[in-house]
This record gives sequence, structure tokens and C-alpha cells, in this order.
Amino acid sequence: MSERSHLSNGRFLQNLSNWTAVNAVYNAGDGDDHYGVAILSVGGYIQQTFSVPKARQYSIHAAVKGLLTAGQAQLIITDGSGNAVLTQDLTGSASAWTDNDITAGLAPGTTYTIKLINNSASGAIKLDDIWLWFVPMTRSAMAARVHTKIGRLATERSYSTTPSSGLTEGTYTYAVDAGLRAVGAINPETGLPDARYLDEENIQTALDFIEREILEQLQRDYSVEVDVRIGQRQESLSQISKALGETVSGGSKGGGRIVTRKLTHDGDRW
Repeated sequence: MSERSHLSNGRFLQNLSNWTAVNAVYNAGDGDDHYGVAILSVGGYIQQTFSVPKARQYSIHAAVKGLLTAGQAQLIITDGSGNAVLTQDLTGSASAWTDNDITAGLAPGTTYTIKLINNSASGAIKLDDIWLWFVPMTRSAMAARVHTKIGRLATERSYSTTPSSGLTEGTYTYAVDAGLRAVGAINPETGLPDARYLDEENIQTALDFIEREILEQLQRDYSVEVDVRIGQRQESLSQISKALGETVSGGSKGGGRIVTRKLTHDGDRW
């Protein structure tokens, strides 16, 4: 399946087919890249039955637009016996689409039903791009791995994996995009980087590329720094840019990997 989802018609390109819809309607678009959306009135919901081929931790994604507080809208998964497997509050804002990324342990041998419901949001909420698939490493996990590996280099420049202003992985968003593109993890329908298309054997290559992108960004950031002397204290910040440049270029000193060097200061040291 090219869309890589165990759910059918999760992008609502032309209608709400394959979904049971109650107090929910199809809309052709929202004036942006979300063309084809489901709109849920208060008490409205859409649901679909599905199954999975292996026992794994699956990723679930839903894009939501609508001002929501806790409990007003939820994603619920139940098994074939009606037992609750997952109940997750959805988040959203009135002015922009919010990506809700959730994980759930599922197994073969039973069917499941996924339900997205507007419990009490007075303004109708919009849904799009709903999918469920095994992702070997999520975008947020890749960003967190690189952030931890780079450590102090990133934290001292206030780099963060926290979503902000549409950047789903914070400072690392564009680097993650580049890493996925580098290994061909691209959704053929949208042409966009997509972790669902990341093969397990390419994870390390993608991580290395993300790390390199961030190091290049840090190198450019530090390149505008100048050495500072305050009394007997000297901070030779320019050497960080030089070391990063050697690392990124794969020179004999850097070898293409992060090299940590102790900074030299006159007077007291830090």
C-alpha cells in the first residue's frame, strides 16, 4: 500500500468512504495543503475497523484544527471484544493544524476499531491525515537521539526538540527532513519526507546525516562569535567554530565525527 497505513482513506481526498461517520461531514478543503477534511460537530465522530500483521508498537497520526481543551476531543482504540486499548485526548488550535502523534501496542488475532470523537468542542473540529503504521524510529525520537549525542554543543546554543511555530521537532525539524530525504524516506504521493518510509537498515545513515546538518548549523552559528577577554578571563569561542568545521568536513582531526576539545582560557577556567 503506497500510503503505508492500516487505515483506509485517512486523507479524505474525495469523501469519507471507509469510515462510519455520525454528525460528521466531508469538506473539499481548508484553503491550505489540507485538501479533503472531515468536520465533526459536537457529539460527532468517525470510526473504522482495522487489523495489524505483527505485535508491535504502532504510530498513530492525526492532524487536527479546532480550539480544544482537555477531553473535548479524543482518539479511542478498542479491540474486537470492545475492550479499551487506548484513550488519548486530541490537541488543536483554531488557527493552525496541529499534528497529534500517538503510539499504541497492538497485536494480530483480533480486529481493532479506531474512533475520533468531538465530545464537547462547541466549534466544529476538522480532521485530516489520519494514519496508523509501524515506524522503526519516529521523527521526534531521531531528533532526541541527535540532541542527546551532541549534548552541550546544542544546549549552550539553546537548541531544543520542543515543537514551536509549526516546527514539529523544534530546532531539529529541517535537519530531520534532510536526513529522511537523504535515505529516500519520502511519501510518493505527497513528495514530503515521511518516517513511515524509513527502513530499519537506514536509520543510522539518517541519524548521521541529521547530526551533520545540525553540526553545520552550529558551525555557522559559532562563526559569528568572537573571542572575549574580561579581565584575566578569556573565552576563545572561535575555536569551537574551527573544530566544528573540521568535523563537518571530515578532516584528519575531525574524521567526520564530533570531537570534543577543552576550551582554553586565561585566568579562571570553566
